[in-house]
Amino acid sequence: MHRRRFVAAGALSALVPHTHAAARPLRITYGIVWPCSTLITEIAASVLRRHLNVAVELLSAPGAPMWEAVAAGRADVLLCAWLPTTHAAYWQRYRHRVIDCATVASGTWLGLAVPDYVPIDSIDQLRDAHASLGDRIVGIDAGAGLMLRTREAIARYELRDLQLLTSSTVAMQAQLARAVERRRPIVVTAWKPLGIWARHPLKRLADPLGVFGTGDRIDALITPSLPQRAPRVVDFLRRYRLPLPEIEAMMLRLDDGVPLARVTSDWLRGHAAEIARWTQGDARPAMR
Repeated sequence: MHRRRFVAAGALSALVPHTHAAARPLRITYGIVWPCSTLITEIAASVLRRHLNVAVELLSAPGAPMWEAVAAGRADVLLCAWLPTTHAAYWQRYRHRVIDCATVASGTWLGLAVPDYVPIDSIDQLRDAHASLGDRIVGIDAGAGLMLRTREAIARYELRDLQLLTSSTVAMQAQLARAVERRRPIVVTAWKPLGIWARHPLKRLADPLGVFGTGDRIDALITPSLPQRAPRVVDFLRRYRLPLPEIEAMMLRLDDGVPLARVTSDWLRGHAAEIARWTQGDARPAMR
């Protein structure tokens, strides 16, 4: 088993408990403002509770505090580590006190996107198109790894006339929808999986400097004491996989206003075979 450790950082005051139990439950931290993180976490929590009889407490937090929680042992599991690119800064800071347990999903992408009627195809072209785009890039929450990468892109591509706006995933999608409806130019921070690709005719902007990398995987991180304390939980996490298209389909349902509990319960009802493999498999996949 390969362990990676890192130095703990400050207090995790941002964590917000969502469930409570008398005994010490398994604590999973996640980004409540990130639909992908919420879906992956809620499905895992449901399986752990119903099929492995594990008490689970969900703790919501921004980006860096999620990593800090696992590092310090205040949380046991993080299921939304985007590696090697998006969360590279967090990994470098905290890698010596977490275990990269397994990959939950692969084939992700992140970068900048525009509607297909906007006549630019590459990030470097934003330099001359800034006025038509309102001198802004519509972003998401400030703590997201994508925002860190976008700030780096602004510096490396010398996009000094463009301002990166901090908002949220929901607000970014709403601004994009309004712009597309009126056929107005807009550039947004974007990633896959996300429902905007099914809803709008978008194109990824080429990234010739490779600021955003070539794609990530979504990994499960655990605190180093977990394999000894809860080996059945770790066995489950090693097997836990969600295909990216299925995550994106669930995100679309959330965008349509279907409650999270309904979306996840519908998925669980339709995937009994996968759940059985996750919870009853004989072979133990190797830890990353």
